[in-house]
Amino acid sequence: MSARLQRISVTLVSAVLLIGAMLSTAQLIRELRTLQLTQVQRAELQDVKYGLLNADVWVRQISAILAEQIEQFELTEQNRPQIKRNLEVVLDRMLSEVEQVLRRRNAAGDSWVDRLQGSLRQGVQDWLVDFDQLRARVPRYADAVLKELDRPENRREIQRQLLQAIKQASAATFTEVDRSLQHQIEQAHGCATTADCIERLGQAASTHQAQAQVNALWTLGCLSLLFLLAWLAPGLHSSPDPRLPQTQSERKDRAGPGGQTPTAMTLSTARHRELAPESMLMLSAATLLLLAAGVMTPMIEVEARIDELSLSLLGQPVVFTDQVLYFQSKSILDLVQVLTATGTADLILVAALVVLFSLIFPTAKILASLIYYTNLKGWRSRALVRFFALRSGKWSMADVLVVAILMAYIGFDGLISSQLAALSGLGRQVDLLSTNGTSLQLGFFLFLAFVIASLFLSALLEARAPQSRPPQ
Repeated sequence: MSARLQRISVTLVSAVLLIGAMLSTAQLIRELRTLQLTQVQRAELQDVKYGLLNADVWVRQISAILAEQIEQFELTEQNRPQIKRNLEVVLDRMLSEVEQVLRRRNAAGDSWVDRLQGSLRQGVQDWLVDFDQLRARVPRYADAVLKELDRPENRREIQRQLLQAIKQASAATFTEVDRSLQHQIEQAHGCATTADCIERLGQAASTHQAQAQVNALWTLGCLSLLFLLAWLAPGLHSSPDPRLPQTQSERKDRAGPGGQTPTAMTLSTARHRELAPESMLMLSAATLLLLAAGVMTPMIEVEARIDELSLSLLGQPVVFTDQVLYFQSKSILDLVQVLTATGTADLILVAALVVLFSLIFPTAKILASLIYYTNLKGWRSRALVRFFALRSGKWSMADVLVVAILMAYIGFDGLISSQLAALSGLGRQVDLLSTNGTSLQLGFFLFLAFVIASLFLSALLEARAPQSRPPQ
């Protein structure tokens, strides 16, 4: 196969690989962004504020337990004596409290007139009401109460009054939970209930996750083959190394002791393989493609969830499941947007640094590599171009950013795990199953692939860029 035909074949295969990678990357970004939105909506529906921290949910569960207990209440020969004793204690204590309140009220007063009136009231009260006699009749009162409790209509009235008191106490103590966002999500997906919407979003998230993984494999596979092909390809042509003498006169002038010249080396070992222009252009586009995918897709997902919390009330279980304590899924661009939205100078500075070292710096490096290769306007020899094209790899913050994200993942993972472990020690009567779902996402690995591709492109450019002959 001729060199020209071989070059055309390599170019066509590289173009097909690049186009395939571009199509799969575009689909990958769409899938991951949709997956991110789906997971955020699902976490919102399962937020702890709608469940464990919602007073209405507690009222519903407690009311159901109390209603069942009251409805199942039944007087029998076995429990009647104990219930009667309890009622007698309550009634006796109530009479004692009433007597003490009346005596304190009658004894109160700042002047002798008030005290005299109080003494008169106390005397009339002692003459009309004999509390000792009332206490002696407590067993009869207890029997009357038990007789009334045994009637179904009275039990229903007690049930109604008790549940109403619980609801009034809840309304007076807790603020109502804002469910507007929850209703918006349910309406957007056409869900009849919150549980139905959570199930739909979970299925959709699984579908998007599987499709994103397939697209990521296609993208990384195509780009890996593209870089491998550029490395193994023979290049545009093989030219003599410009550092070696090329003419007879040059060899005489540069002859060393004994008449030895560098041309003693065979030309085959002194030849320099140049990278084809179209290969350089496609490799640069592939690297920028990985950069775009890395910064636009979520890198880390932080989730703390209570899978199940159960406790016993009056012998009945109170259970809360799938309670999301915290959830965040952010890309680099999302992080920049959040930081700038705060409006504070220090966080805006952090956002600017993130943009500088994750977007501007890597893009400048790729563009400088193209300028260095094409020697546009003779800028190849400029220090800034050479720095970005050949030397910026070890100074780039890209690898530092990847490590920082990894450390943040480890930190979040350990922090959330320790806090959830602390929640598990609430008490013997509370059973708690928690989940730490912190994980690195595909965006992290795509950005890591960009870092590797960028370093590989620098090495390839330095080894196979066109070389100028030294001035004579």
